[in-house]
Formats: sequence, structure tokens, C-alpha cells
Amino acid sequence: MVGQVPVASQPMPKGPGAQIRPTLPESTSGIHLGTESSSFDSTNDASILLLGIRGTGKTSIGILAASHTGFRLIDADQQFYRTTGYLRATYAAKHGLDEYRAKELALMRDILETNPTRCIIVCGPGSAEGTGRDLIKEFRKEHPVIHVLRDAADIQAYLRADNVEKISGLADMIGPWYRSISSHEFYNVSDPANIGQKEALHGWIPQQHPALYLKHLQIDVHRLVDAVRNQRARPHDLQAQHSLSDLPLEAKPYTYAMVVDFRQISSVTSELRRTDLIADAVELRIKLGDIVDEHTGRFSESSATLLTRQYYVLRRCAPVPIIFHLEISQAEFETQWSVYREILAHALRLAPEYMTIDLSSVSKIFEDVLSRRQSTKIIGHIFISHPVKDTWSRQDRMSMLDRARSLGCDLVRICQHTEDAGDNFDVEKFRLWARHINSNGPPLIAYNTGYQGRSSLFVNRIFTPVGLETLDHTSFGDQDQQITVQSAQKALYASFILDKLTFGIFGDAVSNAMSPLMHNSAFNFCGMPHVYQTFQAASLHQLKHLLYDKTFGGASISSPFKEDVMSIADYLSPEARAIGAVNTLIPLRSRAMESLVDRNRAGPVEALYGDNTDWLGIHTSIRSHLSPINAIKSRSTALILGAGGMARAAIYALQRLQVQTIFVWNRTGQNAEKMISMFDGNRSSAQSQGAHCTEDALPRESSARSADSKTVRPGRIFSLSSISEPWPSGFEPPTIVVSCISRASLSPTEIVLPESWLRRQTGGVVIELAYDPVDSLLLRQARDLAAKGWIAVDGLQVLPEQGIAQFELFTGRRAPRKLMRDLVARHTRAQENQA
Repeated sequence: MVGQVPVASQPMPKGPGAQIRPTLPESTSGIHLGTESSSFDSTNDASILLLGIRGTGKTSIGILAASHTGFRLIDADQQFYRTTGYLRATYAAKHGLDEYRAKELALMRDILETNPTRCIIVCGPGSAEGTGRDLIKEFRKEHPVIHVLRDAADIQAYLRADNVEKISGLADMIGPWYRSISSHEFYNVSDPANIGQKEALHGWIPQQHPALYLKHLQIDVHRLVDAVRNQRARPHDLQAQHSLSDLPLEAKPYTYAMVVDFRQISSVTSELRRTDLIADAVELRIKLGDIVDEHTGRFSESSATLLTRQYYVLRRCAPVPIIFHLEISQAEFETQWSVYREILAHALRLAPEYMTIDLSSVSKIFEDVLSRRQSTKIIGHIFISHPVKDTWSRQDRMSMLDRARSLGCDLVRICQHTEDAGDNFDVEKFRLWARHINSNGPPLIAYNTGYQGRSSLFVNRIFTPVGLETLDHTSFGDQDQQITVQSAQKALYASFILDKLTFGIFGDAVSNAMSPLMHNSAFNFCGMPHVYQTFQAASLHQLKHLLYDKTFGGASISSPFKEDVMSIADYLSPEARAIGAVNTLIPLRSRAMESLVDRNRAGPVEALYGDNTDWLGIHTSIRSHLSPINAIKSRSTALILGAGGMARAAIYALQRLQVQTIFVWNRTGQNAEKMISMFDGNRSSAQSQGAHCTEDALPRESSARSADSKTVRPGRIFSLSSISEPWPSGFEPPTIVVSCISRASLSPTEIVLPESWLRRQTGGVVIELAYDPVDSLLLRQARDLAAKGWIAVDGLQVLPEQGIAQFELFTGRRAPRKLMRDLVARHTRAQENQA
């Protein structure tokens, strides 16, 4: 088991001997997709059913899903053992196969009927046979049913079976069966064995600690569960969100989608493990001929499984929204429109964030997709390969917009091949015309393709197709990307559409700060001409001269000005107000908050926006290093050392993570009590912050940033009077320890915790925010307990996380996260070598 969640029964022994060979479906030819559309409502907390052959990891996935949602876990295997006192195989041998199947079916019916809400149900291997199939199909009408798949070799390793071919054959036979009665699919992808060191270097999985073995799987499971429950529009509290995070990508200016050809997923994902993905989304582009059977022209079961597997391989390496795009030519439409519809229906089972549908399709295809989707946004798409002259000025282009709107599309994409650079002026006129005529319609993506169409690409504002600079894309064909994010950004600045700005860190001891190294390197990597400097100052008054600079882009605020700077900010984020400090100051070029979205523009500063990303650095570090077995539950506790500004940020981070019990120790107990009074019993949310809180002032598109995702539930906060006393009785030992004490205020030799405070059997995470020097006795104490599951995180692992959030607030662009993490790590190693 990978976590402790409410389970409806006692554990049951597992292994190959528990396998009962199921009755196989009568036919496995062709693809068997459920024809009924599911109607479950994400607001009623419908239970989720997991099914798949033994060894696919259903129980582990169920535990991760239950921990994420707060649902109760019900494992049908454990229920069978608890009810009968026998393993499945033992019961079948004792009572006969017919009685066994009758018992299993009765048990499954009882589970489904008595647990319709707030449960994760792991289906038994034989529960989907015969009459059980009808039972699950009926359940699927109002509940998500997820089919779990896995590579045969991984199943063999888990079951310690002898023959991979037998497992593969069994999966091929039963797969269509499970596919026909499920609503979604999940592929339990295993990471290649040789990538751990590289990922550790870049900080994605910060340490290859055994406790973090299932961390990638945990992230994949959370994404799918959020998607099937339609929670993407209401981000979970566990997700760290800055002020621009919640805006839909189509509401942001100049977003990019990296095109990935289905045939090149292996090479692209291999590259993504080594470099940064700074595109806002990934477009998985599939040609119809690459996915259908070359002999029959059908979308077979094996093709469906391959598509599912490759999708999740890409998803593992690309932590951004995916656009599913299936290319079909006009000639293929004549004969294979039904296959096109089948593939789109299958793609919806994977819950991509976006999906294109060709606007040449019959209306029935749109109706089918729109009736099946949960959270997937639909892009009405059309590509004109042989346009006539002046086609961007023709009325039929506006008719395409009208059709997309009438069909219910969320966005519309119109593109055409061109050999004439003059068409780039025409497409810009069309965009302006459409914005005026179709202002309430779906957002428009419009550009030309081909060598001559490149200048229309970089001025397109939504999901411009791009590639990675490090990959060769010459074989992708005319429609595919001719530019990269970097070249598109350089073109925008070179053409004066965007402006070069000056940023910096402001404080009284910033001469040796690593922020300039991080930000300037990130600007350069992203193709931006911005400059990040240090602003050494003795008083806040010295900041004011920056505000008169038309090229001022923003400032990182350091000690001792984080509280004082709040007085000059016209707007404060809910986070800054709750924490009582600002570490990020952003100029607005108009008094309207909409200008917060439109970054990288020079001009007079009309207002100032104050935000706080310190909590994000702590939040991200906890979330990345806390093992799945220590996933936060109602009884989880955390310990904070210190009572200064960073301790307040730590409390806020823990509350956003839904830690219900927090203990604080500080050398001066009175200061700890004063800090606790700021949080304890108060709801630190947008609704309670009053004037200057920006929640209601943000653009309308950010309404997804709702009370559900922003409200901080305070729980209980207690002060500890002495660091030498036993851990308070009646409370679980902490799984999270955050030291917020600066080296100057207390000698590191004094920060050693009593053994009883770190006695949790599954360990936890210890985070030291101070980093000068990097090491401390507290970190050494945690490392000494590594065998018991404790993971040590030093301050230089936290530092880039808040810097990443600042970069994204400053620029509105996705930060090169691996680069920024790696720069801090290499800089630290260089300093240690010099010492």
C-alpha cells in the first residue's frame, strides 16, 4: 500500500495464486467502445470504479485516488476475503466455480448499490463477467468507470509470473471486454530505469528516495481523477496557484502549443526529460493512417491500446495541457468518417484538456463528442491546403466562425497553406475583423502555414504551433511548426509588439543574491531581452525612483521591506494579505486589473500589484518531497520552527495543503502566539480580505479561481513551549517539518529535534529554509533517518521554486523550471568547491 486512507476491509493476501481465470468475451474483433454517454455530475461526488486485470496496479491507484479526493477506498478483493474468510481461488476450489461467481457478483452488486458516492471502488477480476458486465454498464451511466492498463512485462514483474506472452495474451483477450463497459482509460506507465539520475539533477524528482518511487504515478492519477470529476476549472487546494495560474490558456496573450507527432513520441519524451518545456500546451498530432490498421482501415483494439499508452507516456513527460488533434484529409472523410468518430470517442476516454474536431465533419460527430466530454474543451478546426486567392477576405471564413459557435465549440482554429507572404497581412485583417464581428464567439486561432507563413505564426495569440529547439522537425510536413517559442518571442520583441523591461531584487543585503542569475538565464532561454538587476537599498523610499521608469517590469522584494511595501501597493493578492507580506511587486500600466494579464509592456506605471510567492516555494517543496504514503489526511500534523515572515508563509502553505493540525515552536513563545493569532480561527480567503484584495478585480476569465480553490481552512494551530518536551499526546507525530529560523538568529547547533518528534514510522519531509550555510544539524538529523522514510530538503532546493513563480508573474510565460533549479544547484556546487 502507498498511503493510509479509509479502507472498507482488512488487507487480504495477494499473489498469483489468487487469480481466477475469467470467462472471455465472445468476440474480440474490432474496438468495443461503450455507446451510452455517461451523465455523472461532478458536483454529486459520484463514486469511481477501477477495473483491469490483476497486476495493473489498481489497488495502488485506488489508494492514491482516495487520498487525493478524500473518498473511502473499497477493494473488492478485500471485501471478498472479509465476507467469506477465503481467498478467491480457495473459495472457488472449495465451493465450485459457479458458486464462486455467484458470490462475487452478489458482493459486487452490494458494493455498487450501497456506495454510490464518495468512494473509490477497486473491482474484482471476475466481477465484470456475464451479468456483472450489465451491472457495471448500468453503474457507468452515473459514475466514472476507469479501465487500468499496464505493460505486460511490468505485470509479470509484479506477479512474479513466468510468461510475459501469456499475460499479454490475456490482456489482449480481456481488454476489449473492460473497454466496452468503462468510461475512461488510464495507463500505468513505468519510468525508464536509466532516467533517475538526470531527473534528480534537474529537480523534477528532487531525490531518488525510495519513498518517492510512486510520485510520478501519484501525479498522473491526480490529473485523471480531477479531469473525470471536472475539477480542472476549480483547482484543488493541493495545487500551488499564483495569481495568473487559473486563467484559461485561451485568455492569455501569446500562448504556444508544442506539436508532437504520434510517431515521434519516444524521441520527444526522451528530450523532454533533459530540457525544459516552456510551451503552454502540447498538441498530440496523429494522422489517421498512423493509427488505423493498414490492411482493414479499422481502428482496432491494439491501436486503441497503443494510443492510450503513448498518450500517457507523453503525459508523464509533459506537465501541461494536451491538445488531441487527429488529422483527416478530405479524401479520407469520404470513406472513413465513422473511424474518425471512433478515434475521437476513444480519445475522450483519456480526458485531454483540449480536442480538435474538423469543421468539415457532420454535425452528428460534434453532438456525440459534446455529449460524452466532461472537462475537455473542443476546438473547431479546419486546414485549407489549396486555398484560392484572397481567401482570408471571403465570407466563407466568417461562416466557419459561425458554424463553430453554433456547434458549441469552445475555440476555433482556421489555418491554410500559403506561398504568398502577403497572406500574412490578410490573416491579421481577418483576426481584427473577427474580433469586431464575433466578439462574443469562441476565441480564434488563425495563421498561415508554410515557409512564407511564418510571420503570421508569431503574431497569432493563442496556441501557436511550435517545436523544441533541440529537435529536428523537417520531417513533420507543411502543417507542422516552423518556429520555436524562443524564435516567436524574439520576433515579438524585435517587431516592438512587446517591450524590453528591467526587473530586479530590492533589499538591504542583495548584492550576493542568486535571483539575477536565475532570472537572466531564464530570460535568455525564453528569447526575452529583459534584464534583472540588484537594487541595494537602505530605505523603502529608494524604491520610488524605479516606479518612474517606463521600462520597470517588476521587483522581487527582500528583507526588511516585505511588510512595509504593502503600504504602496494599490492591489494585494489574497495570499499577500493573508501572510502579511509582499515579496513580488508588479507594475500595472492601467488602473484596471486586466493589465496584470497583459505583461511585457512598457509605459507609465499607473498602479502597483503586490503578491507573495514565498508560500509557493514552501508549498511546492512539500508537495514534491512528501511521499505518497504520507499523503495529507485529517490526522496529519506539521511542525514549524520560527515565528517570522517565512513562518507565516509556511503556515499559509500548510493550510493550502489542508493540514488540519499545525504546531509552532519559537524561542520567544510570545512571538509564536502572536503569529498564531493571525491565522487561527480565521478564514484567510478572498471573501474576507476586504479592500485592495484583487479577487473580484481579476479578469472575468479567471472566475475559476473560486472560493473552493482559494479558501484556506485554518484547522488548529498550537504553540509548543519547549523543544525538549515529548511530542503532545493525542496527536500524530509530524510528517512535515519546516524550519524558518535564520542562521543569524539561532545557532544551527541548537536546532536538533527530540527523537520522539520524528518517530513516525513512515517518515516525512524536513525542510530547512535558510541556506547560508546550506547544511545544518537538522538536515543531518533527517538524513540519518532516511532509512525510516525521512527526506531532507535544503534551502537552495526551495529558493528556485518561489523564483519560478515570480518569473511567471513577471512575464506571463511558463518558466524554464529545470534550468532555474539546475543553475542554483550548479552555483552552489561551484561555491562549495571554491571553499
